[in-house]
Amino acid sequence: MAFSFFSWNIESRIHVSQTVCLRLLCCTLCFLSEGVVAASAAEMDQSGNPLTELSLERLMDISVVSASRKSQSLADVTSAVFVINQEDIRRSGATTIPDLLRMVPGVQVASIDGNSWAVSIRGFNGNFANKLLVMIDGRSVYTPLYGGVFWDVQDTLLENIERIEVIRGSGGTMWGANAVNGVINIITKNAHDTKGGLLTGLTGSNERGTVAASYGAAMSDNTSYRLHVKHVDRGNSYSSTSGVADSMRITRGGFRVDSNPANGINLTIQGDLYSGEANNTFTTVAFPGSVTNSTSTDLFGANLLSRVDWLQSSTSKFSFQLYYDRTHRDTAIFNENRNTVDIDLQHNFHVTKNHELTWGAGYRFLQDRTLDTHRGFFLSPDNRTDNLLNLFVQDEITLVPETVRFIIGTKFEHNDYTGWELQPSARLLWMPKKGYSVWTAVTRSVRTPSRAEQDVKIDLAVMPPSTVAPFPSLVVVNGDRQLTAETQLSYELGTRADLSETLSLDIVSFYNQYHDIISTKLGTPFLQGGTLPTIPYTFTNMSNYQSCGGELALQWHPLDWWKIKGGYAYIQFFGEGVDDSVATKSTPVHQGTLRSMMALGRYVDLDLWARYVDVTNSPLVTGSVSIPAYTTLDARLAWRPVAGVELSLVGKNLLEQRHPEAITDLTVVRHEVERTVYGKVTWAF
Repeated sequence: MAFSFFSWNIESRIHVSQTVCLRLLCCTLCFLSEGVVAASAAEMDQSGNPLTELSLERLMDISVVSASRKSQSLADVTSAVFVINQEDIRRSGATTIPDLLRMVPGVQVASIDGNSWAVSIRGFNGNFANKLLVMIDGRSVYTPLYGGVFWDVQDTLLENIERIEVIRGSGGTMWGANAVNGVINIITKNAHDTKGGLLTGLTGSNERGTVAASYGAAMSDNTSYRLHVKHVDRGNSYSSTSGVADSMRITRGGFRVDSNPANGINLTIQGDLYSGEANNTFTTVAFPGSVTNSTSTDLFGANLLSRVDWLQSSTSKFSFQLYYDRTHRDTAIFNENRNTVDIDLQHNFHVTKNHELTWGAGYRFLQDRTLDTHRGFFLSPDNRTDNLLNLFVQDEITLVPETVRFIIGTKFEHNDYTGWELQPSARLLWMPKKGYSVWTAVTRSVRTPSRAEQDVKIDLAVMPPSTVAPFPSLVVVNGDRQLTAETQLSYELGTRADLSETLSLDIVSFYNQYHDIISTKLGTPFLQGGTLPTIPYTFTNMSNYQSCGGELALQWHPLDWWKIKGGYAYIQFFGEGVDDSVATKSTPVHQGTLRSMMALGRYVDLDLWARYVDVTNSPLVTGSVSIPAYTTLDARLAWRPVAGVELSLVGKNLLEQRHPEAITDLTVVRHEVERTVYGKVTWAF
C-alpha cells in the first residue's frame, strides 16, 4: 500500500563491480535507443533594448556555481547540469517556477491543483517529493516537516532571476542530506545589474491579475540596491466536484543590496516578506465516513540573508553566509510555525598548482511549533528543536593539464534524527579536445527522516470492508523514532559536446541503488477505545529499489533568427515490490520537450513549446488512479512597439481542453489543467 503523504527511502550498499558497470552501460544503450530533440530563445535586457538576433549560446561556455560551490564553465563540471537562463525565462510563457522547470530533462513536474505542485528529479514524484533540495540564492527552502517544498510560496519576480541551475543526480557531498536525486538553485540578479524601473501586469483565464514592480539604483560608486513587490491573484482550476476552491492571493516584497567596499570583497544583504492565502480542499475523517471541505490556508514568511565573498588572492577565496527564515502555515489539518537559522563558511584555494581544495563547515538551528487542529493530524511532541552540523571537503586534482581531472570529496553531517552521516563522491573528467568532455561519477547520498515520519499520528481515511477487515475501518499512520536514514549509491556517465558553431549536445546515463526506503508497514487491526475498528500503518525502513535511465539536452541555432532547444528523459525502476510503489507509478517512463524561439523581424517574437509526458499511475489508500499520457503545446507572441515596452499574448495547453497531471491522498477532489490564455505587459525604464 502506498499513498502520497508517505515518504519512500533508499539506502545503498556500496561496491563497484562488473555488474554495476554493465548495468550503467545497458542504461546508456537503452536510453540512446529511445529517441528525441530540443529548443531555444531570444532576449530583451532590463533597459528594454531588443536584440535583433538571437544570441549564440555555446554549451561549454555556460557558467554554473551549484555543482562544486564555485564558478566554473559547464565544460569543467562533472554533474548533469541544466541552466535555465534569462532568455529561457522570458520566452517560456511560464508564470511560476515549477512551470519553468518543465523544460529540464529528468525533472518531473505535475500540477495537483491551482496552487499545489509535485516536483522531483529522477523519480519519487508526488506532493511530498523528499529527495530534492531546493535553494533560492543559497537559502534552503526544503521543509523538515514532511521532507519537501511548499511550492505555492516559492515565488519572486521572474524578471529578477538571473538563472536557475538544476543538478540532476546526487549533490550530497556539496549540499548535504536530502540532495539525493538533485539540487535546484534559483539565483537572482545582482543589484548592480538591475538599475532602473520595471513594471509588469498579467491577466487572463485563471489569472485574475498579477502585477509587479521593481526599482534599482546606485547608492554610491560601489553600492547598488533593488526593491521589488509582487501581487498574485489566481483563480480556481477545473474540477468535476462542484463548490471546491483552489484559488490563491499572495503579496510579497523584498530588497537586495550589493556592495564592493574594498578590492576583492563583495557583500550582499537581501530579504523577502510574503503574506496571503490559498484555498485548498482537504478530506478529513468523520467515521464511519469522511468529509471534504474547501478551506483557506493562511500563509506568511520572512527571511533575511547576508553573504560576504572575499577574494583573498587569485588562488584563495572565502565565503560566509548567514540567514534567518520564518514561516507560518495554517491549514485545515495542521498549523506550523518554523524558525531556521543557518550559518555557512567556505574556503576555496589552490594547495599546489595541480590541487584545488574546497572545504567548509556549517550549522543550522531548526525550531518548530505545531498546533493541534483536531482534524486527525497530530505531532508528538508538538514543539521540537533540532540542530544540524556539517563539514565538507573536496579536492580537485589535475592529472593531465587541461585534459584529465580527478575530484574526490565527502561531507560529514550530524543531525538529531539519525546521528552522523557520510556522503562521499569520486568523479573523473576527460576533455579530449576543446568543446568536448566526458565525465563519470560515483556518489553516496542520504535522506534523513522527516519530522512527520518520526512524530506523526494521522487519521488518514476510512477503509471500506476488505480482506483486511470485513467492516468499515479507520486507517491510521504512526511515526517511528527508530527510523534510519535512506541512502543511495549513484553511478553516472555523461558527455557534452559543441558539435559545431550552432549545435550542442549533452547526454547522461545513470544507475541508482536505493536501500531502506521509508514506507508504511501494515500492523494488526484492533478496536480503538474498544469500539472503533482501526487498521494501523507505521513508517519503517523496508524497501529497496534500483533505477536506470538517461537524459538528453540539445540546442541548435539553425538561423540567426531561430533557435531550438529540446530534451528527452527515460527512466525505469526495478526491484522487489517496485510495481506497487509511488517511485514507479507516479514517474513517467518517457518525457520530451521541444522549444522553438523565432525573432520575426526586429520587434516581434514567436515562441512555441511542445511537451510529452508518459502515462503515470497514482496509488492511493482507497485504490489506484491512472493519469493518461498527454501532449501539450504552448505559444507566445510578443511585440515591442517602443523601446522598453513589450506586449505578449500566451496560450497554454492548446491541444486539448484540459487534462489531469497528479492525484493526492489528501483529498478525493480531482483537479485538471485547462487550456488558458493570458496577456502580459512589461515596461522597463
